[in-house]
Amino acid sequence: MKLMIKEGFSKRAAILNMIRVLLVVGFLEALYYNRTLVLVISLIGFVITFIPSVLGKIVGRKIPAEFELIVILFIYGILFLAEVRGLFDFLWWDVVLNLLASIALGLVGITIAYVLQKEEVMDASPFVIVFLAFCFSFAVGGLWEIFEYSLDGLLGTTLQKGMQDTMMDLVVNAIGAFFVSLVGFFYIRKGKNIMSAFVVKFLEKNRRFFKTKDSLEKSSELIDNVVRRGESEKLEFKSTLRTNLHTGEFDKKIEHAVLKTIVAYLNSRGGSLLVGVSDKGEILGLEKDKFVDNDNLKLYLTNIIKHQVGSQFLPFIDFELFPYKDKHVLKIDCKSSNKRVFLREGQEEEFYIRNGPTSTKLSGNELIDYVKYRFG
Repeated sequence: MKLMIKEGFSKRAAILNMIRVLLVVGFLEALYYNRTLVLVISLIGFVITFIPSVLGKIVGRKIPAEFELIVILFIYGILFLAEVRGLFDFLWWDVVLNLLASIALGLVGITIAYVLQKEEVMDASPFVIVFLAFCFSFAVGGLWEIFEYSLDGLLGTTLQKGMQDTMMDLVVNAIGAFFVSLVGFFYIRKGKNIMSAFVVKFLEKNRRFFKTKDSLEKSSELIDNVVRRGESEKLEFKSTLRTNLHTGEFDKKIEHAVLKTIVAYLNSRGGSLLVGVSDKGEILGLEKDKFVDNDNLKLYLTNIIKHQVGSQFLPFIDFELFPYKDKHVLKIDCKSSNKRVFLREGQEEEFYIRNGPTSTKLSGNELIDYVKYRFG
């Protein structure tokens, strides 16, 4: 496995460095022959080759090698080969690049609208989400045409070959954006996800870009107020949902501890569980659990409750993710159940109740007496 990773990394590095060398050669050539457009485009292209790795560090997540290479090669094609080497003389090259750009931008647009929906910044139907994605893709394509027009005016170039050329680019952009929107509509309506996990992760970690300062402060203040109350009969903290912080690996015991607390609340007078907070009240966040996105985390929690507690008890359980600075905290609120609740552990069933700030397992006569008193 390590050998495959090293080979993938070396191939990616070799391609990236080759592209950078070509851009540097183009820059030096432009400097020697005083070709302003080639000079500017080569410099922009060289800087952009470093953007994926920088974004990966900002998000705290490695960008897949294939994704990075596709982005870099596309940028090289549109900024250097197309604009500098004059390959736009071939109609198919112009059409292909514009179509690919509009499709990529459409996916980014859907992802942004998707995150806004999941972060409850807006409440929109699948149609509205894909319509916004179409508008985003088409608008950025239009800005690119303005960029080309501006270069023609400032540098005396001929990137825009007339009204017909500009209109053809806009039509191709619209076709690509419409295609992504159409496919995205059916996927979203069926509850499927075609969004980029990387873009979702980036937006969730940098929600200050699309949430107001007051909204973020209120969310953080709410979590702070709950944490300050400290653990009690109706409030408990868990550091993670499924990850052992000592080993860094997924641990069924950690997951079991969360479910045990939920069952205890259901069998008692209800209560709240904060996941992403240590026993000492330190906000750790949920990043250690390594979920692809927040939606994936919610789906995971719903499934383990269904399988180990019972889907009939889901109406008694509400959970919500709260942004806290650059982290997320999961708040699980449980109501008191009108029916006894057991936690399935393999072939056995376990019964828990709250006893002060802890969850206590009952069996034998204690279990019979409690069920008779509480549910009889």
